Amino acid sequence: MPKRTRTTRRLEVWLKGTDLALFVLNAQRRLVFFNRGSERLTGWSAPDLLGQKCDYVTEPDINSPAALLAALAPPPEAWKGSLEQVPGNIPRRTDSPLSRVVYYFPLVDPDQEVQAMLGIIADIPETPGSRPIPAAQRLHAELAVLRQTVRRQYGDGGLIGRSLPMQRAFEQIKLAQSAMTAVLFVGEAGTGKQHLARILHYHGPHGKKAFVPLDCRLPSRELEQTLIRIREDQQADSLRTGAVYLDHIDAAPAEFQRSLLDWLKAPTSNPVRVLAGTTHPLLPGVEAERFSRELYFALSALVVELPPLRERMEDLEPLAQHFLEESNREVSEQVGGLSEEVWRQFRRYNWPGNVGELRRVITEARSGGSGTLVAAEQLPFRFRTGVTAQSMEPTTRPRIVSLDQFLEQVEREQIEGALTECRGNKARAAEFLGITRPRLYRRMEVLGIADPDPTETPPKP
Repeated sequence: MPKRTRTTRRLEVWLKGTDLALFVLNAQRRLVFFNRGSERLTGWSAPDLLGQKCDYVTEPDINSPAALLAALAPPPEAWKGSLEQVPGNIPRRTDSPLSRVVYYFPLVDPDQEVQAMLGIIADIPETPGSRPIPAAQRLHAELAVLRQTVRRQYGDGGLIGRSLPMQRAFEQIKLAQSAMTAVLFVGEAGTGKQHLARILHYHGPHGKKAFVPLDCRLPSRELEQTLIRIREDQQADSLRTGAVYLDHIDAAPAEFQRSLLDWLKAPTSNPVRVLAGTTHPLLPGVEAERFSRELYFALSALVVELPPLRERMEDLEPLAQHFLEESNREVSEQVGGLSEEVWRQFRRYNWPGNVGELRRVITEARSGGSGTLVAAEQLPFRFRTGVTAQSMEPTTRPRIVSLDQFLEQVEREQIEGALTECRGNKARAAEFLGITRPRLYRRMEVLGIADPDPTETPPKP
């Protein structure tokens, strides 16, 4: 028995001291072992990380402990007992990430339940195997690179997008971060106007102060009282409000528009940044005198236009993966991606609710199952009915023709039908149609209808 104890201790000492990068997660995904090889590779020591959870997510700050913990997280398939090898970038404390492959070995009990996960970080083989990378793992890696790239370029990893319209919006936000310029966000409901306004504020001059959203569809009295409270805050020694976001500014009552303009003109030593969002361009309202021209120019020093999701479908995959992975934080069951059938339905749908609707669909679907991928049957009922409705052929509409042509065609059909019904007897046909026999003859001649009984003498006019 003592011999076995000494052997176990020697093995533990060897595992801790070897230059081969090893780590172990327990069944709750907490890091319980991080050897010297892992410390040397990453620059973080074991005490920095032990006891922390490894969720299957992506982190934008590549030099943070959170990014390393996310990189060590096994794909959900491994927790079902599958041996996995995942190529990726391993974050380091002070240097650029290293391209490595992580081998995951589930440690199971006699009942084949996974009790722990052994991970080995190794060099990528010069002749990699033929095992294809699953689509969900590939997208997970692509999302990590995208978030790190966006953070490097624009200073925030909460911006998700690779389409040209969104890149343009990100550039505008980056330019506006260091100033107190008013910014107007224009886009359909659910395009992320308030989300981007928050990012702009928190990276601006008053980013440590409060962001106050104000829905302009509320009654004027309530809106004006909020402005009064903010003004009182401005007069205080310690300014607590840093920015006010006027949501649905296009719906602001005329009375509140006047109060807001007065509020903006009032001098103050503690300025509050004013941001606004609208689902419709404001200029048509200005031209129709529904919206104050002076207020429009005060709010639109910079206009950021956000496209609907259907016009930036190249962002669909990273956005969906991002929302899915965010739902993995601090929950027991981890989900790695979406099934191919779900992706097919997502690509067919035109997303009238935009990014906000995508987030809700992902969140509801994520909570409806326990597999490693979200299956089609987990999608919310209203989304599935929406896909079906959009896939139905539109009702055939009649072709628009000349009214005279249409009326002549109807008249011809009625006369021919009456003549057929009356077996060519024009007197009876005229009576059937409610017109005189002379009129019937004239209309037959004008319309070019052949006389079914040419021997019959036409009436004198």
